[in-house]
Amino acid sequence: MLDRFDRALARVENLFAALGVWGLAFILGAVCLEIVMRGLFNRPQQWVSETTEYALLYVTFLGAAWLQREHGHVAVDLLTNALSERWRRYLSIVSSVLGVAIGVVFTWFGTTATLNAFLRGAHKPTVLEFPTWIVLAVIPVGGVVLGLRFLGQLVALASGRPPRVPPKAG
Repeated sequence: MLDRFDRALARVENLFAALGVWGLAFILGAVCLEIVMRGLFNRPQQWVSETTEYALLYVTFLGAAWLQREHGHVAVDLLTNALSERWRRYLSIVSSVLGVAIGVVFTWFGTTATLNAFLRGAHKPTVLEFPTWIVLAVIPVGGVVLGLRFLGQLVALASGRPPRVPPKAG
């Protein structure tokens, strides 16, 4: 059962990570376009700054769970490398519990803010006047997936399974 959950979650994480890569490609293209249009033609594109800000938010929340699965987040392992395996496992459990809690917070407050913006019909007071709820919608979605990733790690640790370790690059 846990393996099926992990495989399904991994598919969602992979999809979100792919969308995040497309978001980064969009940012790269938009910024390059802005540089060319501003520098060569003195015709800045007003939409670039705003859309790249939104894309950065989406990239962050779409990629967080995948990055956690791949152990790609910044880690300072000076202390943990000096600890025994038992203490490292204990700290991993504490970290996973905190991660689940953070996922719940993102989901709860993100959903509340998104629904509130949707019901009020709020728009960003910018050039594009983008609907605020579309900007915020990625926060609860990413929060759910991140919380589930940490929950899967917690269940694996509690059942005595070793945490998944990705293969070394190289």
